[in-house]
Amino acid sequence: MIALVAVALFTNTTQVESIAVAGAFLWAATGGGVEEYALPGGDRRRLYTTLDGLPSNLVLRVWHDGSLHVRTAGAACVLGRDRFDCAPAPPLARELPAPGQRYRGARETGRIAWGRHLIVATSEGVFLDGRRLTPEGQVCGNQISALAAYDGRVWAGSFDQGLCVLEGGAWRTPRTPFGMVNDLCPTPRGLYVAAAEGLFLTRDGRTFRREWRVRQRGANRLAASHRWLLVTTPASLYAVRLEGRDIVKRFRRPGGSTALQAVALNGAEIWLASEDRGIIRMRGQKFEIFDKAAGLPSSWMVDVAPSRDGGIWAATLRDGAVELGRDGQLRAALRPDAWGLRLYRDGERVLFGTQQGLEGAGPTALPNPHVHALLRTGDVLWIGTEGGLVQQLSR
Repeated sequence: MIALVAVALFTNTTQVESIAVAGAFLWAATGGGVEEYALPGGDRRRLYTTLDGLPSNLVLRVWHDGSLHVRTAGAACVLGRDRFDCAPAPPLARELPAPGQRYRGARETGRIAWGRHLIVATSEGVFLDGRRLTPEGQVCGNQISALAAYDGRVWAGSFDQGLCVLEGGAWRTPRTPFGMVNDLCPTPRGLYVAAAEGLFLTRDGRTFRREWRVRQRGANRLAASHRWLLVTTPASLYAVRLEGRDIVKRFRRPGGSTALQAVALNGAEIWLASEDRGIIRMRGQKFEIFDKAAGLPSSWMVDVAPSRDGGIWAATLRDGAVELGRDGQLRAALRPDAWGLRLYRDGERVLFGTQQGLEGAGPTALPNPHVHALLRTGDVLWIGTEGGLVQQLSR
């Protein structure tokens, strides 16, 4: 078993929920942990996350009464010498909706007059006398939905904040015509992005071109060979030629499905995960269905990944993952009680991202148990969760 050691946790602290000041220190409760700033200069001294005892990086309240206190959705925490001590707590009372005051175009979430200085918390960061303190170069979101290695760099797609790329130790977030990223796929043509708004291509990570030949919006997942890019939308499978002539083939409702999710290649065979027809195998122009009626635990599949000897791993919505041989026979099952999210072929093993954590990688320290994206780059395993992006070193 390969041991994984946490190296770094990337979160985004732009969304500020609450602020507090005591002495010459400012604390900000954010969607990516608790920030500590020194006043009056405004330098960020520390970011506290789940690596420092917090049960969640989404922190909703912060206050100081001689000790620093914070609240998450389900816990009350107090800062000790260098770490938070937390205990379960009832949910916070829901606040009645009220018209939001805006500061510099962003929704204001709090303000404090500190001597002659004004500190304002917003949905776009924390400001001191109009100067933004929240650091630049952060990962583009806290819910990471897709990962890829392209052009020698790591790229991360987020649930609602677009795409970013790690350059020189900092994240760059380009302006994109999409917000919700479902998948990323590097190809010789460039990096393809499957988004809720459609399919896009970038070669330089700065400009993005819509692939109009994939007519439907809501591109779900991608897979590629050296000649073809495969794209799923809810009701169609597209095959886009990557070399030579510009050819696009569309297979409408493959296997009768109108709820396609993921696609994977294994040899010459194409495997599809669907929410209504189970696993669908494409051989030539014919489709074959493997579902609950064929002996699988469910017909609601959310992801597929290549297995050994031409077979396939498939993740179900809430009945774990199963492995089928090339003959379509059930070969193995993994975590039958787990709610599936993502599968990833990591060398000779398969990693299974679930709503209860990551299976197949040994003990891992995750900021959130919901694992949506995985990527191997050399000795590093990247794990995208709903609470940030984890970088772990394999030993």
